[in-house]
Amino acid sequence: MKKTQDLLRRAGAAALALTMTVGLCRPAFAATKAPFSKDETVYAVMAADGSVQKTTVSEHLYAADGLAGVEDKSTLKNIVNTESFAEYTRNGDTLVWNTDDTDVYYKGDTDRQLPISAKVTYTLDGRTAPLSELLGRSGHLVLTIDLTNNEKGTLTVDGKERTVVTPLVTAVGVVLGGDARNVNAVNGLLESAAKSSVAAFVALPGVRASLDGLLPQQVDGVTRYLQDSVTVEADVEELTAPQILLACAATAEALGQGDEVFDLDSLNGLTDGIAALNDAMSQLLDGASQLKAGAAQLAAGSLALLDGVNQLDGGLGQLTEGLDTLTSNNAALTSGAQQVADGVLDSANQTLMENGLIDTPMTWDTYEAVIDDILSLGEKTLAAGRKKMVRTIWEQAPQFKASQLDIALYLAATKTGHDLEAALRLMQSFSPDFIVGWLKKLTDSDAQQKIHDELVYQTANSEDMASVRALKENLGQIRLFVSSVGQYADGVAAAAEGAHIAKEGSARLAGGASALYDGVLQLQNGTDQLNGGLVQFNEEGISQLTGALDADQLHALQAVVEEMTSRLAGYTSFAGAPEGAEQRVKFIYKTAETPAETAPVETAADNASEGNFFVRLWHRLLALFGL
Repeated sequence: MKKTQDLLRRAGAAALALTMTVGLCRPAFAATKAPFSKDETVYAVMAADGSVQKTTVSEHLYAADGLAGVEDKSTLKNIVNTESFAEYTRNGDTLVWNTDDTDVYYKGDTDRQLPISAKVTYTLDGRTAPLSELLGRSGHLVLTIDLTNNEKGTLTVDGKERTVVTPLVTAVGVVLGGDARNVNAVNGLLESAAKSSVAAFVALPGVRASLDGLLPQQVDGVTRYLQDSVTVEADVEELTAPQILLACAATAEALGQGDEVFDLDSLNGLTDGIAALNDAMSQLLDGASQLKAGAAQLAAGSLALLDGVNQLDGGLGQLTEGLDTLTSNNAALTSGAQQVADGVLDSANQTLMENGLIDTPMTWDTYEAVIDDILSLGEKTLAAGRKKMVRTIWEQAPQFKASQLDIALYLAATKTGHDLEAALRLMQSFSPDFIVGWLKKLTDSDAQQKIHDELVYQTANSEDMASVRALKENLGQIRLFVSSVGQYADGVAAAAEGAHIAKEGSARLAGGASALYDGVLQLQNGTDQLNGGLVQFNEEGISQLTGALDADQLHALQAVVEEMTSRLAGYTSFAGAPEGAEQRVKFIYKTAETPAETAPVETAADNASEGNFFVRLWHRLLALFGL
C-alpha cells in the first residue's frame, strides 16, 4: 500500500511537471546567464496512434560577449530567425550568425528519430481499432501508450552483452473530454476539472529492461514502477478524440520535477552499500581472528613488560642522581659565562672610547645600535678616523702637519687611485711653498667634497672599521653563548625534575603491569567468545542479507548503472550544439488534433479559472505550435 501511495504521489508530481514544462518551453539560459549556452526545445506533432508527423526544434543561442563570429552547430532544415532580423552563414552543419546581439532565437525542421517513441492503441468494448473508427461510439475505452527508448547501446559485462538505454525522464498526460466517466489511470494520477479529465504518469522508458535480472529479489519489485507503458480506462459516451501530451528530458529538473522521480543514485547506493557491507563483515571476521591471536601474544608480552619495568626503575634512579649533580653546578656555570662576556664587553668599550668612537660605554642591550652608528660613518666616526690617520702618518714622519692631510686625501682621490701612502710619497717631492699653495687651492667646495668623500672611503676601508665589524659579530656570538649556557642550565633542571616524576611513575607502572597481566587473561577468554559469536552472526544474518546478490550480479548491476549515468550526463543536445557551450535539451510531444476536433476540451477552457491547469496547458501548447 505504501509503495502505491508513493507512486501516486510521484505521478502527481509528473502532472505538475507537465504544467511546468510549458514554462520551460521558452529558453531559460538567458536567466542563468551562462557565458555561452544553447537551449533546445524539440516539439513533435503526433498522429492519434503516436507516430510522429512533424518535428520542429526551437533554439536559443546565447553568448555574453555577443554572437559575432561565434560558430553554432545545427542539423536543422528550413531555419528561420524568430525574434530578430539577424542572418546567418551556413557551411555544412556550421552556422555563423552575423550579429553582435547576445541572443538569437531560431527554429527549424528535422526528420531525425526522437529519443522516445510512443505507440497508442485504442480498444472499445474489447475491439482494438484506429481512433478514427471509434470516434462517436460509446462503451468501455482502454487507451494504452507503449513507450520505446531509442537512445540505447550495448554493454559487455562478464562476457555477456546487455542493452543499456539513456534513462530519459518522461512525463505523460492523457486529456479526456466530457464524454468520459469512471476514468481510471492505472499506476497514475487522475485530475478532473470542468468537463475534462487528465491522467498523468511519469516513466523511465527502457530502464526496466536494462536492469532485468540484476536487482535482488528483495527489491526487484521496484522495476514495476519503471513503466514502459501507461493505460487509461474510461466509460465513454460518443467518444471524442483524447489529447495526448508527452514531455521528456535528460534530467528531472528540466521538467520541474526535482527529486520526486526515481533516479539512479538509489541503485548506486544499493550496490555500493551491499559491497561495503560484505567488505566490512569480512574485515570484522579477520579482525576477530587477529584479535584472538593477538591476545595470546599480549599475555606473553605482559610478562616481559614486568621485567622491563623493574629495569626501568633502576635506570631512572641512576639518571636522577646524575641530573641532580649537574643541576647543583648550574648557578656557577651561568655566572661564570656572564662574567667572561662582561669582561669582553668592557674591553671593547675601553678600546672604542680611547679611539674617540664612543663617549659612553655600551651595554648588552645597546651594543648593536652603537656599533651600527659607528659603521654608518657619521661625523664622530670620520673625526676619529681623521685623527687616527694623522697620528699614524706623524709616527712615520714627525714633520707632517694635520693640516696637510687634506692634500694627501685630495691626491689619493684624484692622482693615486685611493692609495694614501702613494699620495704621501708624492707630497714628499713638493716644496713647502708648493704645499702652502695647495692648501689655499683646496678651499673651494668641489675640492672639499672630494676630500670628504676620500676621508669616508679611507675610513670605511680602514683596519679600525674592519675591527669594529668583527667586534659586532664577536659580541653577538658571545651573547648567544651566554644564552645557550642559560638554556642548557634550564634544560638540565627540567630534565632533573622530569626524571624524578618518571621515577615516581615507574613504581606505579610496576603495579599496573601486574594488573594488566590479570586483565589480559580475561581478554583471551573474551576474544574466544567474540570470534564464535561473529561467525554465527555472519552465517545467520549478514550472509542471508547480502547473498541476495552474488558477486557477478553485483558487478553487472554496478556496470549497467554507471553506463546509464554516463549516457545521461552526455545527452545534452538533439540538433547539434557549438563546442564549449553549456547545453540543455527537452522534448514536447502532442497529438495533432485541432481544437475544432476537441470541442469538450475547448469548451472546458471557459472554466480555466476553476483550476483546470491542463486545459491552460493545452491552449499554450497549441499556441507554441501555431495551431
